[in-house]
Amino acid sequence: DGTAIYGFHRTRELALREQRGGRLRESDLNPGLLPRSRCPLGISTQYHCFMAGDHRQSETPTLTIMHTTWLRRHNLIADALRTATGITDDETLFQEAKRIVVAELQHITYNEFLPAVLDNRHLNFFNLLSTRSGHNNIYNPSVDPRTFNSFGAAVLRMGHSLVRNVVGHDNGRGQVQTFPLKDHFENPDLMFSPPYGYEYMARWMSKSPKSRSDRTLVDGIRNRLFEGPPGPYPSETLSFDLGALNIQRGREHGLPPYNAFRRFCGRYPAYHFSATIRGGLVDHSPQNAARLARVYRSPHDIDLYAGGISETPVRGGILGPTFSCLLAYQFSLYKHGDRFWYENNDHENPRTAFTQEQLAEIKQMTHSKVLCSVVKNDLGEIRYQPRLFQRPEVFGNNQRPCTQILNGNYLGFDITPFTNELIRLRGSRRSTANPINGLTGAFARRLGSSSNSLGATNETRTAPTNVGFRVPNPSDVLDATSGDLGGNQDGAGSNNNPNAPNSRGQTGGQATRERRKFGGRFT
Repeated sequence: DGTAIYGFHRTRELALREQRGGRLRESDLNPGLLPRSRCPLGISTQYHCFMAGDHRQSETPTLTIMHTTWLRRHNLIADALRTATGITDDETLFQEAKRIVVAELQHITYNEFLPAVLDNRHLNFFNLLSTRSGHNNIYNPSVDPRTFNSFGAAVLRMGHSLVRNVVGHDNGRGQVQTFPLKDHFENPDLMFSPPYGYEYMARWMSKSPKSRSDRTLVDGIRNRLFEGPPGPYPSETLSFDLGALNIQRGREHGLPPYNAFRRFCGRYPAYHFSATIRGGLVDHSPQNAARLARVYRSPHDIDLYAGGISETPVRGGILGPTFSCLLAYQFSLYKHGDRFWYENNDHENPRTAFTQEQLAEIKQMTHSKVLCSVVKNDLGEIRYQPRLFQRPEVFGNNQRPCTQILNGNYLGFDITPFTNELIRLRGSRRSTANPINGLTGAFARRLGSSSNSLGATNETRTAPTNVGFRVPNPSDVLDATSGDLGGNQDGAGSNNNPNAPNSRGQTGGQATRERRKFGGRFT
């Protein structure tokens, strides 16, 4: 919902806004970069650090790139709205630009990022992809869109295995330079490499392949995370192990073990460490199963993060079946429980929804268009692949000039449907005071305030009667799929003989009772 860009409360949002023209603040010393902030103690740099909606914006240079990209995108849209409409009211321009940016972010996340991570079966089963055109009324107020503890403390941390040991610059003229990741935690130096640090790093990120999605983490985050100066003793190294932190975080949060989440996703718990015999770690390679056996006394002790990240990826995805299920389920809740999902057509208050013409423009946006729209001419060749989450070596995804990707429109889409509506409403898309902690605008909408970003007051809302999709139970995913996602791995019986014993000699009733120990809905 753009919280990482705009912050999650009014104080943060106001600190990030320029308070004129609907723009977000940029660095006063280096326009186009995030606003200045003090660097953490112990960071040796001649430059300033940054401020954004999320406090982790400077943890790594690649995170800073993402925050900077969306800062520039917001300001580009705000400037275009002001120029095309003649409206100068800061609040009107800010709220409209934010509305568009959040919609673009949602569209790219669900139609580019998730397809790069999940296989088609999970994407389709949980209805994650957007429709090709028009509205899609899938909002269901009975769906709780809050984040599961297991998702934040374990599942989404799968991305740590994708991190490379280096970050780099590519000047577009055949010169590529890489730098150790361990030297650039909370260090902004690479963003200021004169004169095009942002452009050089964004180009490098688009070409550089990720690390393989597996159980391993590179040395820069496994042994050297936030490595600081030497301590008082010669053998003391002030650094962290991110993998160990992930496991410990799950334990501190009281997450159930890996087996419990297998059951939650319709798979059978592992009762032994063999990867080749039913009833064991059948979703792991023999090598990974043996490694788990060396550090855990029982399969029931395996932590969710350790068990999930070491699974063999499903065909067409980069995650194993357990993490694929949990990731897809959480993103399905985000989508179907969001009253302001960008595809929704709000019949009770149609001015909060996009028109058909506006949706058509948003749905043809891609991450490569967003990036092309905000890069500056750094005297190198500005080229990106159309599908930015895939490598340019993929067939049909070869890099091409940004002028071709943008198709002659510097925004990447036609802003006319948005400006026409804004002129017609002329300033009515303004936020109003909110009784909840003084929040305004979109924050009020997210927290269920009676005041929305248009200044209208709504009565208690009811669910639309034509919801076309219900978020399924993750345990049903095996019933809707086959092949590498499921099968009767260790259940008692079969389709033809439900009373036949399983690999442990249990009948169907015995196996069901034993599996119930790991059932239920987990947070």
